[in-house]
Amino acid sequence: MTCLKPNADCDDMLKIVVMNDLHLVSPGSPSPNMDTSERFDLALQHAVQRHSDADLCVFAGDIADKGDAGAYAVFDRLRCQYEVPQCVTLGNHDDRTVYTSTAANFEMDPNGYIQCRRDIKGHCILVLDSSEPGRTRGGFSKQKRDWIHAQLSDAKDLDLPVIVILHHNPSALQMPVDAYRLDEPDVLKAALLESGANIMQIVSGHCHISSAGSWSGIPCATIAGNHHSVEPFLRRRTGQQECYASSAEYGVVVSNGADCAVHFETYIGAQQAMDHALFPKKKDQTFEPMI
Repeated sequence: MTCLKPNADCDDMLKIVVMNDLHLVSPGSPSPNMDTSERFDLALQHAVQRHSDADLCVFAGDIADKGDAGAYAVFDRLRCQYEVPQCVTLGNHDDRTVYTSTAANFEMDPNGYIQCRRDIKGHCILVLDSSEPGRTRGGFSKQKRDWIHAQLSDAKDLDLPVIVILHHNPSALQMPVDAYRLDEPDVLKAALLESGANIMQIVSGHCHISSAGSWSGIPCATIAGNHHSVEPFLRRRTGQQECYASSAEYGVVVSNGADCAVHFETYIGAQQAMDHALFPKKKDQTFEPMI
């Protein structure tokens, strides 16, 4: 049984829950191979139980499978049960026009893109809109980049480490999925590196796989998300790449300003727990003091 207890040692620790690739559909519509609304509901219940102390929950794109108003209504209805601050961005399956005309409680930049900035516990969190109408790979127009540049310049002046969250993975995973990662990723890379800001972590979805690595020295992670997950299928392999409906996950980013970690919370298909008696030291463990 997991429980949350007050802990002054955690007061300055940033915690962000990231949920992505929900692929919700309108009630009564055929669901894409699974009941994605039920899976999203389970994710939210899991987060309520384990991460009610989160500072922010980011829904990182592909909210709807077909970008329809009914799916966005399902999204707004279900996410209300997770009572932490939230922000949303869009993915290639979403429709920005439909979303902004039907959804509730979203933020836009001055140019109408679904992206925002939150400064929390000494961090700058940039939630970026990488979606582009009709483009699977998405991208960053000059208007988007100008907004990003302004936020990064300010974060640098304020000496805030930056956590970037978007839908499309910018870094290559050396898998076939790279053929539809973020288009022209060097455009975003230049905006980040040339700013001089301390880019602590990039988190994305889109590829339906859990991964961690770096991109020109910037730490990157991808989260498999709410829908199917994909096996690693690396160069020189041939044949069928397996996809699985048996598991689903969301991400949890924690940072104290110096150390940042991305955890993968499996809420469907979790492993069978072993006998607690085998691990008596695992009960009520102490944590290393936060620096």
